[in-house]
Amino acid sequence: MALGGGSDEARAIADADYLLIVAAAGLSISDEMPNNPYHSAADFEHHYPTLASFGYRTCFEAMGLAGDSSVPPGVKLAFTARHFLNMRSNFPPTPGYEALRRVALSFAPDRVFCWTSNVDGCFERSGFDARHIYTSQGDMKRYQCAAPGCGHVWDVQEQLRAIDAAATDGVLTDLSLAPACTRCGAQWPQTRPNLRGGDWFIHRPYEAAAARLPDWLDHIVESRGSVAIIEVGVGPNTPIVTRIPACAFASAVQANGGRAVYLRINPDAPEGARENPARGVAFSRWRQTWRALDPLAAQVAALRAAAAARTAPAPAAEAPAAVSAGESREGPRQDAATWQRRYHQILESLHTRRLS
Repeated sequence: MALGGGSDEARAIADADYLLIVAAAGLSISDEMPNNPYHSAADFEHHYPTLASFGYRTCFEAMGLAGDSSVPPGVKLAFTARHFLNMRSNFPPTPGYEALRRVALSFAPDRVFCWTSNVDGCFERSGFDARHIYTSQGDMKRYQCAAPGCGHVWDVQEQLRAIDAAATDGVLTDLSLAPACTRCGAQWPQTRPNLRGGDWFIHRPYEAAAARLPDWLDHIVESRGSVAIIEVGVGPNTPIVTRIPACAFASAVQANGGRAVYLRINPDAPEGARENPARGVAFSRWRQTWRALDPLAAQVAALRAAAAARTAPAPAAEAPAAVSAGESREGPRQDAATWQRRYHQILESLHTRRLS
């Protein structure tokens, strides 16, 4: 569906009481600067020519770099430091984040939640409330320790900057600068990025947000609230940690008598129906990039400002809607409970309990 002035989707989003933003890598890919080394060989070579000389073409290929004995440790460390600093600090958030921020500012702060597989910190860097951002896959600003009995997670950016400053032509010669655990002193390679990639991933830094999210979702379902879900840039790599449970949430809201509107923005070919919310949810898919967010944000903000000028603000929390005498909610509640179990099970599966 093409975006036009005063779109039905903008009106539906503006009428909602809550906003859930679901995002993945597509939201962070610029169409103006070379910040896509994961997919673009040209961008990869532009930023990491030394590693490219070893035959690597993208960051996806470089995910197995640690086990490649043909690449010297100094090259691996220099690449990792520069890449993590690029993604977490040097590459700015795309304007799509600012557009989403404009939409979010038209809602009460506690009625907005961001759910993302991105590990680049762009939501926080764009001014969103960190308490309402769940980064299920980790964060590139952190490392974790695999030394026996440790399991420490710390902010590694200062150590990465020291490596980057000391590296010459993509090679670190002083290996004593390799990231070391700030608690037990364990040396690389016992230290590694705090990113999901196996059962060794330590989820602890994200537990607070991970606990707030299902509570927030459940409140909307149980109060039969009205929620807008804007999904941007979710591809085929990690839909299970964002899109699929978000669709289950929208389905639960609708099944329990609330109202859910779901807008998916993605330039790729449409997904199968199994990755869509259930029938009854107002679902639209725009085959566009995050650029579609700018006019959408302007429309939503204008509509919500006009509505606020006409009416008093809604109360901070809504009581569950009353059920008329003789009306049975058993059927819808059973459907809603099924959908709720689905997103709860997925969220719970993302917690790593091997290390406390």
